[in-house]
Amino acid sequence: MRIRKALAVTALGAALTSGAVLLPATSAGAASSAVTCGNANWPHPDKDSGTGTITAGSAAVHTGPYGDCTVTAYLDKGMKVTYDCYSVNSAGNKWTYVRHPQGASIGWVYGKYLDDGGATKRC
Repeated sequence: MRIRKALAVTALGAALTSGAVLLPATSAGAASSAVTCGNANWPHPDKDSGTGTITAGSAAVHTGPYGDCTVTAYLDKGMKVTYDCYSVNSAGNKWTYVRHPQGASIGWVYGKYLDDGGATKRC
């Protein structure tokens, strides 16, 4: 029993250090593959003139309005951002496309990480 447990721990450690991702065989894996990410698939016209402040210690910026989308940057707590618009994803979560106050495009931020919940104009 101890050897089996030790082998399982060793295999898990090797997989994690090699960059492999271990996922359970459930329907959750199938749902993740249905997520569409990327700015080409999620238009974000500049419809909102609002601004906000990051409230999380480090808010992830994604390529689309889903937590499964690629993270491109992290924004520090207290950073000011400008809003383009928001989208509500298939899980019912509100995401806002944000820009740097000087106008540089940043990406999608989960609404709960913004002091006012994010943009008020839908994309």
